[in-house]
Amino acid sequence: MIAIVTDSSAGYSTAELNKIGVYAVPLSYICDGKSYEEKNRGENGDFTSIVESGRAKTSQPPLAMFVDTFSALVKKGYDVLCILLSGGLSGTYASACSAAKQVGGNIKVVDSLTTNGGLHLLVDEAVNMTVGGLTLDEIAKNLEILRSKTGTVFTVDGLDDLIRGGRLTASQKPNTTLNTHPLFSLGGGIKFITNVRGVAARCKALADAVPENARRIFVMRCGEDVDVSPLLDLLRTRHKGTKVHLRNVGPVLSIHLGFGAFGVAYIA
Repeated sequence: MIAIVTDSSAGYSTAELNKIGVYAVPLSYICDGKSYEEKNRGENGDFTSIVESGRAKTSQPPLAMFVDTFSALVKKGYDVLCILLSGGLSGTYASACSAAKQVGGNIKVVDSLTTNGGLHLLVDEAVNMTVGGLTLDEIAKNLEILRSKTGTVFTVDGLDDLIRGGRLTASQKPNTTLNTHPLFSLGGGIKFITNVRGVAARCKALADAVPENARRIFVMRCGEDVDVSPLLDLLRTRHKGTKVHLRNVGPVLSIHLGFGAFGVAYIA
């Protein structure tokens, strides 16, 4: 038997996790000295007002949380497949690797090189492979291949949150002046693509980044009031018959990207 573990940045609801039998370890965030656990999608309450009320920062799950999760599953006789947000964005992956060594048993920890919609897509693929009867090693190797077929592209309203979190390099030159906004891709770390002026151009650039053979697509937004309908319309027109999911991003990623950010993830 194989048990799959991910983290809360994948954006699953409790009902979805229960349906597919996946465990989600919560990330955390701190605002005005008070710590909060990121819950499953739809269960974080009015986190926008909490985050905006003071300077917020995020925190990876403690090593002990992974140790406890892995230990409980191994004791039940499970092989464990853990698929987490990019190690280039968080120390969560490194913590899980350390926990796996400490616990022992048959545990594979996979760096998704992405997060949110992209991570969600890879976890879903892993679930399908377990149903298909593949072994733990086979699934882990297949996920490493599937990572190259998964893409995430996004845009932000401002750069302060990304800079504060140390997610931009000095060589990148994004711009947010005169209605211009940057586009980034995610593949391990954050990579600046180009600057785009105007909402319509931002939506078109994001839609253009999705290949014709995309078989699942996620549109993600930081804030329920972010209007992504032009992007949804473009994607649904270009990719008829392909499911386009809309997801509201949780507090941890919203803290890093800033409210108003939106993007698209796909698997080809």
